[in-house]
Amino acid sequence: MGPGMDPAEYELDFFRTKGFVRAKCPRCERHYWSVGQPGACGDATCVEYSFLGHSPLRERLTLREMREAFLSFLEDSGHTRVARYPITARWRDDVFFTQASIYGFQPWVIQGVVEPPANPLAISQTCLRFNDISNVGRTGAHLTMFEMMAHHVFNTAERKVYWKDQTVELCHEFLTGRLGADPAAITYVEEWWEGGGNSGPCLEVCLGGLELATLVFMVYREENGKRTPMPMQVVDTGYGLERLTWLAQGSSSAYEAVFGDVLERLKREAGVSAEPRLLAESSRVAGQMRLRTTADLRSLREAVARRLESTVEELEAAVVPFEHLYVLCDHSRALMFMLNDGVVPSNVRQGYFARLLVRRALRARGALRLVVPLADVVDLQVDYFRKDFPELEENRVDLRKLIEIEESRYLETVGRGRGIVQRLEEELRKAGKAIGPAELVELYDSHGLNPELVSEFASHAVHIPDDFYGQVAAKHARPVAEEMPAELVLPKPFPPTKLAFYDDSRKERFRAKVLGSWERHLVLDKTYFYPESGGAECDLGTIAGIPLEKVGFVGHTVVHTLSAPLPKPSKVVTGAVDMERRRAIVRHHSATHIINGIARQILGNHVWQAGAHKSPTSGRLDLTHYADLSDEELRKIERLANEAVLENVQVTARLMDRTTAEKRFGFRLYQGGAVPGKLIRVLQYGRWDVEACGGIHVKRTLEIGPIRLLGSRRIQDGIVRLEYTAGLPTIDLIQQEGALLAKASAAARTSPAALPAAVERLQAEVRELRKSLERERKVRSSLRGDELIAAARAGDRIVGPIELEDLAAATALSRQVAAAGLGFVGSGNEGELPRLLVAWGGESPVDCGAIVKEVVAAIGGSGGGRRDFAMGGGFEPARLAEGLSLARAKLAQAISASQ
Repeated sequence: MGPGMDPAEYELDFFRTKGFVRAKCPRCERHYWSVGQPGACGDATCVEYSFLGHSPLRERLTLREMREAFLSFLEDSGHTRVARYPITARWRDDVFFTQASIYGFQPWVIQGVVEPPANPLAISQTCLRFNDISNVGRTGAHLTMFEMMAHHVFNTAERKVYWKDQTVELCHEFLTGRLGADPAAITYVEEWWEGGGNSGPCLEVCLGGLELATLVFMVYREENGKRTPMPMQVVDTGYGLERLTWLAQGSSSAYEAVFGDVLERLKREAGVSAEPRLLAESSRVAGQMRLRTTADLRSLREAVARRLESTVEELEAAVVPFEHLYVLCDHSRALMFMLNDGVVPSNVRQGYFARLLVRRALRARGALRLVVPLADVVDLQVDYFRKDFPELEENRVDLRKLIEIEESRYLETVGRGRGIVQRLEEELRKAGKAIGPAELVELYDSHGLNPELVSEFASHAVHIPDDFYGQVAAKHARPVAEEMPAELVLPKPFPPTKLAFYDDSRKERFRAKVLGSWERHLVLDKTYFYPESGGAECDLGTIAGIPLEKVGFVGHTVVHTLSAPLPKPSKVVTGAVDMERRRAIVRHHSATHIINGIARQILGNHVWQAGAHKSPTSGRLDLTHYADLSDEELRKIERLANEAVLENVQVTARLMDRTTAEKRFGFRLYQGGAVPGKLIRVLQYGRWDVEACGGIHVKRTLEIGPIRLLGSRRIQDGIVRLEYTAGLPTIDLIQQEGALLAKASAAARTSPAALPAAVERLQAEVRELRKSLERERKVRSSLRGDELIAAARAGDRIVGPIELEDLAAATALSRQVAAAGLGFVGSGNEGELPRLLVAWGGESPVDCGAIVKEVVAAIGGSGGGRRDFAMGGGFEPARLAEGLSLARAKLAQAISASQ
């Protein structure tokens, strides 16, 4: 129970009038309420599952039927049904995924900033959690993706809807009246709940040993370690759809109840079957255990084996294939919703978790020796869930393509994985180490190698942590805060600055009242200068004739930074906006919206904005996408963007209630990230883009002018950057390219249309000339070598020292000399650095490697090599002559000594 909580918080009129009694569980020592006095709280860790094989409910409802039973029951009780929020929490910047039904209403509804979409409301919310991923398949109940059904109420001083008693009454009536459960079998366990910055007392609802729901009464705000009462009292319930369906069917596991036709098809493909009692006993015992380690899993196997008078090995042979089937079902369903809601598999942010699921699913498929592509498994999931979620059918092709690409990348990873692991082992061996948990995480994060693959490729045994996937998921669980520059500190509080550019974005000169002036900074009561925000550079110009250097926000206050302090205190100043700069930035900003919407049409619904920058000279847009863009895709986007410009559609900007805007346009509104406030400014560019945006925009698309895509490149895994120009910079670029084309055509003495063919002819001629020159160089080099060889034979049998420009030429000459049975000392440049060479082709024993090693050590370098050829470097170029002279002397001495 939470600190300082009064047991009276749970003494409800509903319990008293219905004959409930408060008792203490002898096992977990928590208090609970029941009418049947079962002797324990009813949680799985305190009692066994009693529903396996014989459901305590009236009907064997399917997943779809259970969802509809819950939502229609609440509609009959005065609640409004609300559509699910995306599984990717785009409206929040503190989490990646929706982990509970209340996430859709945190923080704005709970903070009282916006009205809820309905009050009271009913919802079945798709959720995603990775904290128990290592137990998926091992137990009968754990899932990464699940649906949390709920009824929510937002009580304020002005309107109280209902509170604890009616919440529990609704739950009890649904379980007993609608589903037919025995009231004596239900327990309500007293607990304390915290999450998302809020907290309050709650009741956990148990039946048959299974926790089915949590009824939270949110009354506190948790901030900086302090607990303060909320002005709003929130009923935050959560009913597990999958658990209720499992209870209704009494099946051997939740997976058997949830995945229906998908699981049966995969069973047939894998050729597995098992005694239902065996699986049921595994689920029953697993329900009482908190599986964290391999030892826990072994204990589970031993307990089930004892019950069935079998061996652990026999049990594993029958049950382990089902674990892999359950993982494949769970992960493919989670992937379906993640990719449908805009996640692209990658090594960063949300994409990291999608890749994690893909690779675990592929490992499970491999363990089953299934030949079914993962994309086909996701297709089966779409078929199974499309009636409830029609958007899955709409995105089926896109989902399949994403999975196919990710599977091919995994196969590439496996192909190169053995070499990566072996090289790492060799490095660790030199340091007296072996592959451990830190190396496993690094191999997974950097190369995508599952620990099972690493173990397979390694030459020594590798210990895999039992919760490895839980560890890597926790490591990436929250968005990393962007590095922000140090914020300017205001000398005193100022009221919010009126952003007058929204009233008239074409106003060039204005007068404003000075609210504060210090150093080179200025705060006005209103401004027509657009501050830097949303990836757009700020306006510039002058204030009181002094040039502006920067305009930016500090909270809701706009601070103007001048190139020099104001010459004297002023009450009113005149500002002048550089409108040419403004128009150029606005065109690039508006082009961003057009390109973003059209890129989604061309590339697929998985495309989301991941970043943007707009300057006077160019723009760039970062998009989530799995591959580099082809030339054809770039041409399509560019052409359609210019068609959109030429349609001259009006661009609308309006302030809308957040909830209304989300209902009308969906969560694509938050392309640029989470937007605060009750009212959001919604920009609409015809049929191409609708987005919450605070920037300045053109009035009609024709004002953008011509758009030119300069190219694209992948800046990180899963992120592609498009760079472009709009308006006058595009005209400047076209004119520059035209001038260069004319100049090139004149130089080639041909027309612009015939220039490509002329360039190809010139390139062919250049290649032929290079070949001819190379042949001539080799002839000259050979002739010179012959001359040097002849001179050496008449002397001390050594050619050199000789300094050549190119290392390749020096090496070739050394080989020619050595082939003649003589010695060579010389140098050649590799880039700007000289390399010293020594070679010997005679029969007498001479060690060139030892000579070079001694010589370069004397002049401050390093090197070595074979007995017949060696090379050194790393010395100062000024010491080359010294080294050559010493090398010749050493070689001559060695030749003389060997004869």
